[in-house]
Amino acid sequence: MAEPKLFIEFQDDRLVINEEVTAYLEQLTNKAEVIAIVGKHRTGKSYLLSRFFGSGQGFPVGHSRKPCTKGIWLWARPHPTHYNITLILLDTQGMDDHEGKPINDQKIILLAALLSRFLLYNTMRCIDASAMQDLKYPF
Repeated sequence: MAEPKLFIEFQDDRLVINEEVTAYLEQLTNKAEVIAIVGKHRTGKSYLLSRFFGSGQGFPVGHSRKPCTKGIWLWARPHPTHYNITLILLDTQGMDDHEGKPINDQKIILLAALLSRFLLYNTMRCIDASAMQDLKYPF
């Protein structure tokens, strides 16, 4: 996949899957390793994931307070050293986005955790009780 694509988005509080991305994933034959990143908005999640492949090009990155990533974006690329593995990177919308809803934040975190083998929690500070509270799902 040459560039990241929107994989899952919210439409009227429902999660909707991009069928084009699903079709792409279904045709993969290599073993896949899925890495997802979650965290507060505007903390560099998209930039960090784009650096996985060295160039820094990839996921859209904004330079304002307006959020850039909505829903979950997916980028599949061959692993740089293990040629029989496809890396699938999931970039998620930031938590506490002024345009989003807290319940959507929790749905995104839960979905990212369920879809990935590795879940990165990106933060600008130490992981404290407040950060752990963000990760709790209200059942």
